[in-house]
Amino acid sequence: MRQSAVSFETEGLTFEGVVTQPDDGSGPWPGVVICHPHPLHGGNMDNNVVLALALGLAQEGFVTMRFNFRGVGGSQGEHTKGENEYEEVLAALALIRDWPDTNANIGLAGYSFGTSVILGHSELYSETRAIALVSPPFRAVEGTPLKESDLPVLITTGDRDRLVDPEQLDAELASFKNAPEFQLFDGVDHFWYGQEARLVPEVSRFFAEKLK
Repeated sequence: MRQSAVSFETEGLTFEGVVTQPDDGSGPWPGVVICHPHPLHGGNMDNNVVLALALGLAQEGFVTMRFNFRGVGGSQGEHTKGENEYEEVLAALALIRDWPDTNANIGLAGYSFGTSVILGHSELYSETRAIALVSPPFRAVEGTPLKESDLPVLITTGDRDRLVDPEQLDAELASFKNAPEFQLFDGVDHFWYGQEARLVPEVSRFFAEKLK
């Protein structure tokens, strides 16, 4: 696979990211933008879950883009608790859509805080064809405008996740217009350390079904 460091701008700020893609020349491929966990708790685009998804999806025939939210690493700006972070997600989606080796089928994935940004901003939904949410906080799921969308959604979490009550989350999914696919992983906590290899195939399968 091939990795390319990229930069992009929105709202007067410059952001850094990495595009990863197959190198067998068989493209164009579907694209997937991946949003990282909480910046104030060490979250960045090289987080274990984000990196596993970025590399694993590229191995399965996707062009992936991971990036640093505002105020993280070399990305400009300051953290806004998810209020304005959707702006860089929109810009990242635009970049991957215009990437020479992608087709029109673009997915969006998030982990933890990254899912909160996705769940909180309906502006993102018209720019993607499928959404995968890894360990989303219940509060973000409870109030999301995504409930009114027809987009296909995958939600994955672990049964030992202290930040997400799986039973509470499962019950909430009935209020979605298009019921999300829900995958519960046994023995997995919020951080997925050592469990990434179980997660990637499920996310890859979902995006293959919806984008290929």
